Amino acid sequence: MIVDSHVHVGRWKYPPLDEYRAAMLEAGVSHAVLVQFVGNADNSYLSQCVAADPARFTAIAMVEDDTPGAIDHVARLAATSHFTGVRLWAATRSPGSDPLALWRAIAGHGLVASVRGPLADIAHPAFAEVVDELPELRLRLEHAGFTRYPDAAVDRRDFDRFLALASRPRVYTMWAGFYANSGTAYPYPDADPFLREIVAAYGARRITWSGDWNRPDPLARSYPDAIRHVTDRSYLSDEDRVWILGGAARELFGWPVEAS
Repeated sequence: MIVDSHVHVGRWKYPPLDEYRAAMLEAGVSHAVLVQFVGNADNSYLSQCVAADPARFTAIAMVEDDTPGAIDHVARLAATSHFTGVRLWAATRSPGSDPLALWRAIAGHGLVASVRGPLADIAHPAFAEVVDELPELRLRLEHAGFTRYPDAAVDRRDFDRFLALASRPRVYTMWAGFYANSGTAYPYPDADPFLREIVAAYGARRITWSGDWNRPDPLARSYPDAIRHVTDRSYLSDEDRVWILGGAARELFGWPVEAS
């Protein structure tokens, strides 16, 4: 069972779900986590997509931390059962007396925090403090922590701090985003040394995969090639590949309950 853990669809900016369904069929992807894109806090389309096919899709919403009623909004999203996570930035802090109010709400409703970078924010000691303050919160650091591999090859500090977050057992990361963060074309050879270290730190069981299905990259390969990017890595065992291509997402999101 292959699960794409980070798929953008929409009424604008990104293609609708029906176009993605065709790509799933071609690539052999059985399930997907639909993730709200930046600049759109209206999660109704994703909710409709999941409601129409909850066995195949779940979703991650976007909630603006400075919106009045943001905490109650998280509760409403959780109550629909269409959403298994909320997307936010590593630097997100709520206004008012509790800067971690939004993070606490995500944790309190059993949702996953899908965390955007940049890497400098994920690596900042203040983010580690958030993680340590909420040990019950499950987090997924998107796109390998938004590591830019040419930069990391020059300055290791932030990448090392990103690796150190793996010591927290509820922190996951994601095998994706190479089209934007690599300095080379597919199969992104400059990322391989860093991916080896990510696997060593997090373990394949805490790495979810995404094929960057609709990436705006003229050098990009096909969606099935994104699967081969995992299966062709010689430093991964067969068990590693199973976890990265679906097992980790299934465990993190608690979904799907059974393969279909």
